[in-house]
Amino acid sequence: MAESQHIIVGTAGHVDHGKTELTAVLTGINTDRLPEEKKRGMTIVPGFVPLTLPNGLRLGLIDVPGHEKFVKNMLAGVAGVDMVMLVVAADEGVMPQTVEHLHILHLLGVDKGVAVITKSDLVDEEWLDMIREQVQDLLKGTSLENAPIIATSAYTKAGIDELKEALMEIAGQVKRKPVSGHARLPIDRVFSKTGFGTVITGTLWSGTLKEGQTVELWPAGREARIRSLQVHNQKVERSQAGQRTAVNLSGVESSDAPRGGWLAEPGLLRETYRIDVEIRLLSTAKALEQRARVRIHHGTSEALGRVNLLDREELKPGESCFAQLELEHPLPPLVGDRIIIRSYSPMYTIAGATALDVAPRKHKHKDPAVLENLAARTKGSSTDLLAQVMQKEAKPLNLNAAAKAAQLPREEILPLLGELAEDGQVLVLDIDGEKFWLSAETAGGILLELQDILAQYHKKYPMRGGLPLAELKSRYFGNFSAKQQTALLNLWQQNQELAVNRGMVCSYGFEPHLSEKQRAAVDKLLSIYDKDLFSPPEWEDACGQAGIRPENAGEILTYMLEQGLLIRAGAYLFSAKAPEEVLCRMKANNKEEGFTAGDIRSLLGCNRKYTLALLEYTDAHKITVRAGDLRYCGE
Repeated sequence: MAESQHIIVGTAGHVDHGKTELTAVLTGINTDRLPEEKKRGMTIVPGFVPLTLPNGLRLGLIDVPGHEKFVKNMLAGVAGVDMVMLVVAADEGVMPQTVEHLHILHLLGVDKGVAVITKSDLVDEEWLDMIREQVQDLLKGTSLENAPIIATSAYTKAGIDELKEALMEIAGQVKRKPVSGHARLPIDRVFSKTGFGTVITGTLWSGTLKEGQTVELWPAGREARIRSLQVHNQKVERSQAGQRTAVNLSGVESSDAPRGGWLAEPGLLRETYRIDVEIRLLSTAKALEQRARVRIHHGTSEALGRVNLLDREELKPGESCFAQLELEHPLPPLVGDRIIIRSYSPMYTIAGATALDVAPRKHKHKDPAVLENLAARTKGSSTDLLAQVMQKEAKPLNLNAAAKAAQLPREEILPLLGELAEDGQVLVLDIDGEKFWLSAETAGGILLELQDILAQYHKKYPMRGGLPLAELKSRYFGNFSAKQQTALLNLWQQNQELAVNRGMVCSYGFEPHLSEKQRAAVDKLLSIYDKDLFSPPEWEDACGQAGIRPENAGEILTYMLEQGLLIRAGAYLFSAKAPEEVLCRMKANNKEEGFTAGDIRSLLGCNRKYTLALLEYTDAHKITVRAGDLRYCGE
């Protein structure tokens, strides 16, 4: 088998300029397969065939429609091309769709290719030289400015060998698509085949697809399993980025995978109704007004929408600016994707855009912070972009969640997270041996608010040990799991930014403090409960004995419970010494066969209700161990 470079070469150019004939001469295959195409003598949908070059390189060739009515189909065809043959007929020269196709290629960033003058046998040399100059002028200032220009004839085969040589040389300059990334394929054809089920085709933009792999279809949101794969009509076990791929799916209908949809790894694609972009208006287009309604093409997908210019009221021809595309129907782009913009009516290509943020908020006009952020995205590294993604997340993410949020593969995101951690832009939380990452900016915002609230709380309640953890969870850590909250609080405690003690959070270094009068009251109450260790008084009665006013009793009780001076056992309050004394008396009696509740009641010398309340407490705190009706020492 010929060597495959996973490179796609596409044709482009005006209708009837000989693209299909050129494809047939190069490959031996006529790509017009539909009855209507054969009847009308024009390409309507993209055709796909293998192209084997003299040195053994095997490329995928896409022959796209040239008629202005089928530009949408042309866009679907060129969405994944690596290089192009821009075709111009010698007898007609540059025509409107020649120009529009070149604009599309330029806006998509296709900078590898060759300009092919076809039908050279129909004109003389002088005319041919004039067409060469015309094509040369056309290419100036575009991504194909340096492309070679080769005259050919499908009839006489003139220039065909020279064209193949040029294609071999250009193919060697093509940058490989990222085989290691997430698998993502825009769907340009779908059909059902008897005995096989649903089959979709497209050019694999990135990653690898394998037999048996589970994938997700957009916009259906349905998961499917890959039953089999074909590349250039040959069955393969896996398909790699850059290959024209036919995917036979099980578990879905053809209606779940329409042309214009996407096939990708589960969880990768997230549809959006807004996209922040850098937009570039063609110099040949009319000025683009604020809120202009346009047609937005992404891969093989299309949506109507409006352009919200973020720093001006009008974009002039040849200029670029930041904008937010507001879509009438959702699309699933990733950051960095190229987008083609066509006018609403009449339809023609006016601009290209690069996706900078695929999940933005709605922006105010001329917001300096927004413009600064988008400018940073155009210059930032992958690490910078990941930092911005993490800043949007309101909770810690493990590796899988971070990869999905950033829409990057696990193996690519791990070193980037390491760089952010070293730079202090993310915090690393270790939870049960698994790492979680949280934006330092997100954590810092929570910490500052929490520290402010704690300062106010301590001022209002100087006797309390701090805010209960349960209250913090609902107020500040709503998106965190309990373990994530604990891990972050422990990290802050290690950094001496706050303290956690007895189920409460307080400012670092804070200690509950009492006035002399409050200290005396606490000591008095403690002596009362210590004296009646197993027959404690009601709280109101104890406060009466200590001379404490009812309005002050609540704070004092909270203090004594938080500090572990008193315990609550059932409906009663006891001195914290009571459970310890229960254990001491059980050990002193050394009853190996175990103690009944009656035995312990006798040891304590109190009534049944206090005994049972205390035993319920000691059982819960493992001071005693219950086995049926018997209890044993827990230590």
